[in-house]
Amino acid sequence: MDAVDENPRPTKRQRTDEYHGKFDTPTTRMSTPTLLLGLPALLVHPPTHPQHARSLFLSLFALRACLALPSLDFNVECRAWAGLAEIGSKIGFCEPGIESEVEKAITKALLIAQKHPSLRLYRPYLTLLSAQLSKSQQNIKFAQNTLRRLLSSFLLPSDPPHVTYSAHLALIENLTNTAVDWSPKNATLKALGAIQDLHTLAVRNQHPSVSKMASVLRLRTLVQDGAWDKVLESLDLAEQELSITDTVPPLSKQSSAETVLIVHVLLLGIIFHTYTGDVTKTQARTKMLHEMLDGNALDAFGHSGIMEITFPNSQPLYIQATHPRIVYVLGFLVSSIAKRDPVGRKPKRKVFANEGLLVVDNELKKEISLPVWASKTEAQEIENRLRKIKADLYCEVVGVSIMRSEFGEAERVLAQLIAHTRTYGLFSFFSARITLHHAHLAHALGKTDRAAQCYRLSAYLSRKRDPRAPTPAADDGVEDRWVNVAARAGEFWVRLGILRRGKMDRSEGEREQEALKQTADMLEEECARLGATLGVVGFLFKTCLSTEFLAAKTYLRQALHLATNSQDNHLRALILALIASQYHHTAVDHATKMLATADQLAAGLGAQPRPTQASKGTFATNGTPTPKGPGDGVGNAQLRLWIGERSLELMRRTGEEDAARKQTALNAKLRVAVVAVENRPMDLHQ
Repeated sequence: MDAVDENPRPTKRQRTDEYHGKFDTPTTRMSTPTLLLGLPALLVHPPTHPQHARSLFLSLFALRACLALPSLDFNVECRAWAGLAEIGSKIGFCEPGIESEVEKAITKALLIAQKHPSLRLYRPYLTLLSAQLSKSQQNIKFAQNTLRRLLSSFLLPSDPPHVTYSAHLALIENLTNTAVDWSPKNATLKALGAIQDLHTLAVRNQHPSVSKMASVLRLRTLVQDGAWDKVLESLDLAEQELSITDTVPPLSKQSSAETVLIVHVLLLGIIFHTYTGDVTKTQARTKMLHEMLDGNALDAFGHSGIMEITFPNSQPLYIQATHPRIVYVLGFLVSSIAKRDPVGRKPKRKVFANEGLLVVDNELKKEISLPVWASKTEAQEIENRLRKIKADLYCEVVGVSIMRSEFGEAERVLAQLIAHTRTYGLFSFFSARITLHHAHLAHALGKTDRAAQCYRLSAYLSRKRDPRAPTPAADDGVEDRWVNVAARAGEFWVRLGILRRGKMDRSEGEREQEALKQTADMLEEECARLGATLGVVGFLFKTCLSTEFLAAKTYLRQALHLATNSQDNHLRALILALIASQYHHTAVDHATKMLATADQLAAGLGAQPRPTQASKGTFATNGTPTPKGPGDGVGNAQLRLWIGERSLELMRRTGEEDAARKQTALNAKLRVAVVAVENRPMDLHQ
């Protein structure tokens, strides 16, 4: 206490000037309507934020309170109704009462905007919200007509370009993603017409960035619709407008919008040229894509994929392009698809797919960056796309593993694929492809009954659907023409193999042969229209159906040319073996070379990575080196045994005794490998 008394607390400083209750800087009090209108901008959070839903509902309450105030200015009232419609659309029309409230808000705001010319530019925005509401109500035709009236009867050349282009893009999006009167082809034609209108307008207004974007939209629409006969012309035009030749312009000479468009065109170009089997053009575009992605091209997409197109003396146009995370993961998937060759110690197709799986897992763990005006639905769509890409990468690993006779890895990844699609509600979308993988696996293991059953089921799940039919069951699959034809072709080869084994009586065999001939006639035409891989299968159908020796050889040469151009060495090995059989009795030297090449490819389908120093000297119980990879190092044992038997016959015919003895020993080992494959158990509970 003595210390406290010696150092008393200092007294409060006294004011020396007189205070009259006024500040030196005059301020004005914010009105209640202005405060309530400004609250949503202060409260808003992106859809990945934990308080996103709360911020939306608080914004909704603030706008409701604003509209409940008496004697509102018409400008304030129009803004409040428009804000209410926007916030309600973000919340979602599934919430009770939101749909009717949004519809009322749009109607009120449009009435006010029509009465006051100063509010004219509210009408395009409100019309876009109205079309969005109509689309959610399945009133698609009304939404499209509303957007057309906006473009034809309301917007003027003097209106800001970002407003006009936004209306065009809204109509294109509506036409592209929806079909009226159950006619998807008609919807695609209308979408292409709307894209052409946008391109014409941009050229007339001298806005090259918008015209380039329209060209990319046309290309994307054609690829999405599967109009492959028209894609090449559109792709050439888009590449010409974006100055894509053997190289792409340096990133420093590209605007952000041009960089985004170039990446999209390269991705679509790789997909198209892979589909048509032109490996040279595919590799050139894959190289350019890798150079751009390695050169920080993703920076042009920003954090959330918003593309900005600027105009002189006007506000810019902001467009939601593909999210950068999706583009990043797509780079691995597209690269895996483009690398068709499964032969080698480390095939790039498998390397890109496995690396892509690691990348997509990391991306799914991160928080998705989205703008504050995005909705929760958009965030969920991005996550769903990443999960679909992951399923596609699983499919690539399964496919290349079956080709390389790495059956254990194929079964393991196939189980992961099923678990992944079941967990995230994607099984119906992938069920036909998963069943086709099971069919290929059973076929490779010689389980013909199961293979035929899986082929039939895959064809059923991917069958053509009537859009007017009732909604199918959850696991009824989706229409997929390519998978459907591939499954039916697989069943044909199983049935043909059973027939050639001679296990049927004569009358039954004749009926089966006639049925197979009719099936092959139909499948051959369908395969010819579905890209390079099935195109090769179509030539093989022609070979089997041909009764003329020269015609059969011609079809095999065409199949070999197509498989070589697409670098599909899995099919190429089979074709070379078939060609060798054509020359087996007429040209021994030619047949021998063909068989040797086919055997080299078939063996390469099981080539394992080179052993490291630590693994050298490791041997299995039978004295053979233990393979480092998931396979047995044999490759396609069935094909190699067939090739070995034909080669042995030619060696004995030409008197090559030493080579024949070596081939006999090799054939014995291959027979053991074939028996091991055929006796390998399958997990029938997947």
